[in-house]
Amino acid sequence: MKLINKGNTIKRCTICFIDLTIKEVGSVTGNCYVSNYKNKIYKCNTCFVKYANSKKTKWRKEKTVGSPKHLSDLVEGARERARKNNLPFNLKVKDLRKIITTHCPVFNFKFEINKKNINNNWENSPTLDRVIPEKGYVKNNIIIVSMLANTIKSNANPNQILKVGNYYKKLCKEKGIKHETK
Repeated sequence: MKLINKGNTIKRCTICFIDLTIKEVGSVTGNCYVSNYKNKIYKCNTCFVKYANSKKTKWRKEKTVGSPKHLSDLVEGARERARKNNLPFNLKVKDLRKIITTHCPVFNFKFEINKKNINNNWENSPTLDRVIPEKGYVKNNIIIVSMLANTIKSNANPNQILKVGNYYKKLCKEKGIKHETK
C-alpha cells in the first residue's frame, strides 16, 4: 500500500477528505484507483462511485428519444450483446439516426425513454430489434421498435407470432374474455 504523495503533500479526497492510498491491481487494500488519482479533483473510490451514479442519473433524466446520448447508448448496448453472444456487429450512431422515428412502427404509440423514479411505461421505450436474429446487429437487419413489440417478437418468426396471437384470440373468444387493445 502506497500513500499517495505528489510533491511533498499527501493527497486527500476532495469530497470526504480522507487520505488517499493507491489500490494496486490485485490488492485488497487502498481506497483510490490510479485512474481516479490522475484527475485534478481527487476522489476516493466511494466518492467516485457516488459521483458517477449521480452523473448517470442526471443524464438519464435529461436523455430524450433520438438524442446523441440515446443513440450512442443503443449502439453500445448492441455492441456488448453482439460480443457476448458472438454475433456480427457493424452499427454506428449515424445508422440509427437514419432509422429512428418518434413512434413505434408496430403499435404507433409515442416512444418514451424509461426513466427511473418517474412513472412511465417501460413498454414504450425504443429498442433495437434484429429482424433475423442470427444475422446480428448489422445495418440492414435492425429496426427500432418499442420494448413491447420487441418482447413479443423475441426470437420468434412472423408465422410463430401469428400462431400465438391467433391461439389467444380464439381462447379469449371461447372463454368470453374481452381483451383491451392499446
